[in-house]
Amino acid sequence: MTRTVLVTGARGKTGREVVARLRAGGVPLRAGSSRPAETPAAPGVDPVRFDWNDPATWREAAAGVDAVYLMRPDIPDAPERVAGLVEAAPDAHIVLLSEQGAETVAADHWTRRVEDAVVSRAASWTLLRPSWFHQVLTDPRFYRDAIRDARVFSLPSGGGSIAWVDARDIAEVAVAVLRIPEDHQGKAYTITGPQSLPVASVAQELSERLGHEIRAEDPPPQEALQGLDPWASGILDDLYRRVAAGGFGDLSPTVKQITGHEPTSLREFIDTHLDEWRTTP
Repeated sequence: MTRTVLVTGARGKTGREVVARLRAGGVPLRAGSSRPAETPAAPGVDPVRFDWNDPATWREAAAGVDAVYLMRPDIPDAPERVAGLVEAAPDAHIVLLSEQGAETVAADHWTRRVEDAVVSRAASWTLLRPSWFHQVLTDPRFYRDAIRDARVFSLPSGGGSIAWVDARDIAEVAVAVLRIPEDHQGKAYTITGPQSLPVASVAQELSERLGHEIRAEDPPPQEALQGLDPWASGILDDLYRRVAAGGFGDLSPTVKQITGHEPTSLREFIDTHLDEWRTTP
């Protein structure tokens, strides 16, 4: 049974949900963030500074912890930085948030190299491989504003489907692993929602629940990649190509098997967040 957990990315989509669930379960934790003052202190929660750009913060945050929820940093040298964190917590169980299909890409692929940094160094580990989050639909950095203001959902998918999953379900799986890591040592879990949906079906669900049309667009990748730096462009181009090839479409029973309940459907998520896409009169 885990005693103390470090949660990296404690203010992120899954990190904040992991923090909330560990706290509710009475598990002492360190909420790691580059801006710990913005993480509310609470009984059993110790906000600590954790900055991927400052290795000294890794050692301090990870000192003496039993487990780490490691939210992968989306930066070019993530494999090297992840390796450094794992080496700073040599006896901890590492739960890495990776992505669906990581096992299918080439050995020198950035995603695989991040996983290998954990698998080859950690005393014990579990890999979580979720599909695309529901929450990107409500995130202003991704699709929220276009859905709300332009009434369009545009994603270069090449017609491929995505097994959309809720960050809260991912967090529940993560917490189950963090609480009893010995039951999950050396395992890799693909985490998906209950349906695999193409762009047109997502737009249709939004249209039906909002009561007005949300237009579906499936542009070529080069249109969505304009203006991005080369590294980000390459990562996104790879993701779009994998979506088109079906790499994010397979369904997994992991959520039900580990949490005991069915994963949240896209319709349930949309119904809960309708106000996110409604314009102010």
